[in-house]
Amino acid sequence: MAEATGIFINFNIEEIQLKKLLNHKWKKVSFGKKIGYYFSELLYQSITNKSVFIFNYDTKTTTCFIAYLVNQYDKTLFEPFESLLQIISTLKHENTADYAIIATTFPEVLTAYQIKANEIKTLTTKEVPTETITHLSNKFWSFSDNNSFPEPDKAINKRNYFYKNFKSYYKKYLSYIEETEKPKKIAEATQSNPYPLFDKFYSYDNKVFEFRTFTNQVIEIPNADPLTFRNVSGIFADKNAVFLSRLAPHSPPNINPKNGKGNNPNAIWEYYALQEVDGNSFNYIKEKWDTVYWKDKNTIYILQNKILKKVQEADPISFEYLDFCFGKDKNHVFYLDQILPIQPNNYALDSYGFIHDEETIWHYENQIPLDAKTFKVEKQIVNKNIFQKTFLISDKNGEYEYNRDWKEPKIKM
Repeated sequence: MAEATGIFINFNIEEIQLKKLLNHKWKKVSFGKKIGYYFSELLYQSITNKSVFIFNYDTKTTTCFIAYLVNQYDKTLFEPFESLLQIISTLKHENTADYAIIATTFPEVLTAYQIKANEIKTLTTKEVPTETITHLSNKFWSFSDNNSFPEPDKAINKRNYFYKNFKSYYKKYLSYIEETEKPKKIAEATQSNPYPLFDKFYSYDNKVFEFRTFTNQVIEIPNADPLTFRNVSGIFADKNAVFLSRLAPHSPPNINPKNGKGNNPNAIWEYYALQEVDGNSFNYIKEKWDTVYWKDKNTIYILQNKILKKVQEADPISFEYLDFCFGKDKNHVFYLDQILPIQPNNYALDSYGFIHDEETIWHYENQIPLDAKTFKVEKQIVNKNIFQKTFLISDKNGEYEYNRDWKEPKIKM
């Protein structure tokens, strides 16, 4: 049959059950093994094979409409829907009889199904109510504009077109496709048509470059692998190494002559590789956006003055980030790379950044010379300068005012 043919399904279902449908295990799809990703695959394939896929849900009427139209009838394309209809029947409203048809766009019905709770019945074309066929056809064409359907990248952003939860599946599917096709696209990239990696980084000729807008400079990342090059919370790495930037040897200082501060637009920057750091296992610890510690399979690191510095004696297997720039492993408690005299298995860290055991109290880099066993933070004192936090603290000997900038507490008179 040469006519465009599709399957059109309309059924009543509560939204919580519809989410279960999309999340249902489905071995027929290569990625994700869920029905949501199977539908995503159909939508993605429509880019090249000019098919149409629609997955719509009306929350007011709790009605789901699914359509899949192909240019030419092929029975095998619709066979997966037979088992899909069975799954739908287990999740839909119990008190409604719904329908699905395989039909041309005329419409000429080829196959029809009635969907009841836990039951699928194949109907003859005469058994399908005429108003049902008309409704399904009109519903399908209501998503078109002058009998033309939008491309997936536009349709996915249209209001009341695709069900919002399905969009999440499709976006994850696109990420999978992007990673799958990435090697081929990188291999084909040229200087006039580079492959965008992320942010201002791109690739061509199997190399990685950054376009630094402030200095209007194109910087090559030496020997970087574009396939595995990534941003690890502000530090860049690939499977082989970790990369940092620095002023090039022939660069003018990074002092802007106009204001005497940093960010000289005439500065020349370069990247260099830290070969002693294992790029393949390099990752941030806990905080992705406000990172204090990084690690590879061998070492814990902090970043100081644009230099990646080892945290000596830190155990990378047991190390964890606590908060307020404190970390611990099975042996030590750390403030940045400094070992603190606090027991790693018997300490308390409060919401103000005070950490202590039974002997010692610290607040960031400051040791607080009070009695640790009776130490308390009474309250935070509101300052005019919101970035300067003052606390009322106490121990068995009295109350004190303390600010991190003062180094030591002041006795409250």
